[in-house]
Amino acid sequence: MTLECSGMISSIQKFSIDDGPGIRTTVFLKGCQLRCPWCHNPETFNHFPEIYFRSAKCIGCGKCSEVCPVESAIDFTSEERIDRQLCIRCMKCVESCPAKALETVGKVMTVSEVMAEVMADVMFYETSGGGVTFSGGEATTQLEFLTELLKESKKQKIHTCIETNGYARKEVWEKILPYLDLVLLDIKHMDPVMHKKFTGVNNELILESARIITSQVDTIIRTPLIPGFNDSQDFIEHLGQFVSGLPKVKECHLIPYHDYGSSKYIMLGKKADMYQVRDPLGDKPQRYKEILEKYGLEVKVLK
Repeated sequence: MTLECSGMISSIQKFSIDDGPGIRTTVFLKGCQLRCPWCHNPETFNHFPEIYFRSAKCIGCGKCSEVCPVESAIDFTSEERIDRQLCIRCMKCVESCPAKALETVGKVMTVSEVMAEVMADVMFYETSGGGVTFSGGEATTQLEFLTELLKESKKQKIHTCIETNGYARKEVWEKILPYLDLVLLDIKHMDPVMHKKFTGVNNELILESARIITSQVDTIIRTPLIPGFNDSQDFIEHLGQFVSGLPKVKECHLIPYHDYGSSKYIMLGKKADMYQVRDPLGDKPQRYKEILEKYGLEVKVLK
C-alpha cells in the first residue's frame, strides 16, 4: 500500500480576501529559505513543529516542568520560560498544560486532510470567484506535497494560487506552473547586496523566477515597503523598469510595513528578531504608486 503524500502545515485560514481574487482558503506551509526580519509569519520559518508560549495564560502550576524529559529546558525563572536550544519538541508540555498557555504550531497533514478543509467552502469560491492559495513560509520548499495539492485542486476545478518569494529553480516552476491559475510573487529589492544583507539570500534566482513565471501564468507582483530597506524612489524606479518588461503581470501591490506579527516573535521566544522601524512611511506608498503607474502598471496600495 502506497502512503499518501503529507506535509507540514502551519495553519489554514478560511474566508481570506487578501490572498488572491474572491473568497479563498489560504493554506500556510511551514519552511522558508529567507529570514526577513519584518516577516509577520515567523512560525513558518522552520519545517518542524514549534511551541507558542502565552505568558498571560500561564498559571504557574509547573506541570510542564514535571513532564519535560530534558533537564532545564523549562525554566520558571526565565521570562521566555522555554530554552529553545534544549527543547526536543516532544510536546509533552503542551499536552499537560491545563491553562493552554502552550500551543503546538505546525502539524503533519495529508493531501486528503488539507483538501477536505479546502472543499468545505467550495460554494464560497463559486459565488465569489475565489479558490485556494498556498502560502507560507515558502510553499515550494515542500515541492512534492505542494504539487499533489495543486493537482488535486485542479481535479476539483478550484482556482489555484501560490504566494511565493520566488526563490526556486526553473525545475520547480516547470513542475507546478501547469496547475496554477495565479501567482503572487514577492519582489523585495532589486539590489542583490541589499537583498542578501536583509533576507539572507541573493535576489538573482528570484528575478529569474519572475521572468519564468510571468511568461506562463498571470502574476501579481507584491512588494512590502520596509523603512530603511526598500522605501526609496530609486528602488521603485528600478522595480518599475523591471516589472514593466514582464509579459503576464496583472497588477502590482505595495504593502506598507506593519508589525502585526510582533506577538508571534514573543511567543516563539524571538523578541529581538522583529524588525525595528525608525521612520514611518508617511505618504511614500501613494507617491510610489504614482511612479509605478507611469510605467504602465496597475498598482494597488494594500492595508
